[in-house]
Amino acid sequence: MLHPTIAPNRKRLGQSGYTLLELMIVVAIIGVIAGLGGVNFGVWKSRADLKEATQLVRNELAVARMTSMSRNVSVTTTITVVPTMVTAITTNTNTGAQLSTLSSNISRINGITVQTAGGPGQPPVFTAVPTATVQFNSMGYRVGGAVPGSQNQVIGLVNDVGTTYAIRITPRGTVDWCPSQFCVGTR
Repeated sequence: MLHPTIAPNRKRLGQSGYTLLELMIVVAIIGVIAGLGGVNFGVWKSRADLKEATQLVRNELAVARMTSMSRNVSVTTTITVVPTMVTAITTNTNTGAQLSTLSSNISRINGITVQTAGGPGQPPVFTAVPTATVQFNSMGYRVGGAVPGSQNQVIGLVNDVGTTYAIRITPRGTVDWCPSQFCVGTR
């Protein structure tokens, strides 16, 4: 007969807990998951910043078009992208007076491209530039900026991993964006 204070299936002192090997395996699994999550987070953040910058420029161009029609003047919007900053300045084309400015710190934007070649049946060619300019007349139509043989003016924003989103300005002045370097179709 066992002593009443000792239970038959009780473990001895020092026998409970986890072994060092078990703890190392758990830490390794957590490290791998965190590493994969960090890489995916960086790619996601880079795309989110690119989308934000593209929408900011698209909105500023839409406001510039509305400004040209409401004030009955030609306006020019100059878009500048330096690493981590997007700036769009809209001015009265005739007087040079500044009408609006948009400037935003976006950490993962590296540059700007414009369509420089490509026409019917040819793929577009884009070139990196320091600034891009879009002009709207007093009726809200885009003036110039088109590549010969192309109807639309296309501006691309490039992030730190090389992904490009395009902003397309049609001859009638409508502005939209595409989550790729090429906007397919005309509107």
